[in-house]
Amino acid sequence: MSPYKNILTHFEQGVFTITLNREHKRNAIDEQTMDELQDVLTNFPVNEGARLAVLRGKGKDFCAGADLDWMRTTQGMDEQQLSLQNMKLQKVFELWFDLPVFTIAIIHGNVVGGAIGLIASSDMVVASAETRFRFSEVTLGLVPATIAPFVLQRTRSRFVRNAMLTAMAFRTDKALEHGLVDRVIDYGQEQSIIDDCLEALNKTSSGAVSETKKLCNDLIFNRIDEPLDTYTTALLAKVRKTEAAAQRIEGFFQSIEKKG
Repeated sequence: MSPYKNILTHFEQGVFTITLNREHKRNAIDEQTMDELQDVLTNFPVNEGARLAVLRGKGKDFCAGADLDWMRTTQGMDEQQLSLQNMKLQKVFELWFDLPVFTIAIIHGNVVGGAIGLIASSDMVVASAETRFRFSEVTLGLVPATIAPFVLQRTRSRFVRNAMLTAMAFRTDKALEHGLVDRVIDYGQEQSIIDDCLEALNKTSSGAVSETKKLCNDLIFNRIDEPLDTYTTALLAKVRKTEAAAQRIEGFFQSIEKKG
């Protein structure tokens, strides 16, 4: 029996799928959802052969952002308590962003507020053509503070910035044009993209993919606290000494010899 209520998980043939499972709430995020996402991402089965992680939403919407009914119950909290609570969502974004496998968000319906933070933290975003997006925070007197770092690392588009300021809704075509979405599909046609990505990833070294993703993310968020040349040369030296690198380089030369 699954330990989770607000999310569903499925692991098969290298693909780990997480499905937001609050259809009656349009998959809006409450504290339990944050706790469950944090738990599943912290305990992600990297060492059990997972090569690809997929995030999706059950029902007609991917995610309607924060659960406002739940937010109403927190009005009595002081700023410190609210900050600690907000940190949970920030941690979810960070864990998904730094997950040591390739990640895909498959989205449809409405993608609102914090949900845009989830997709912006993904390596690839695949959207149905009729998906609707909205940064709703300012209409509620709020600020998109936890999602902004992830949105702005994905796209520096003036359009996206202005969408945060005005809360104007937009569709998939604009999200694609301005970098929030990578691929557009007909609803229900996402399996071919998952299969293509998995086929490509299965030809790579999982360790090299993980190290490359960490390198990119550390550069994006300026998390390197030593001279850049020291960091990059040491990283490459470390990876070159791995068994996977030795085997793959030797395999390359063997394949050439066979062709010759």
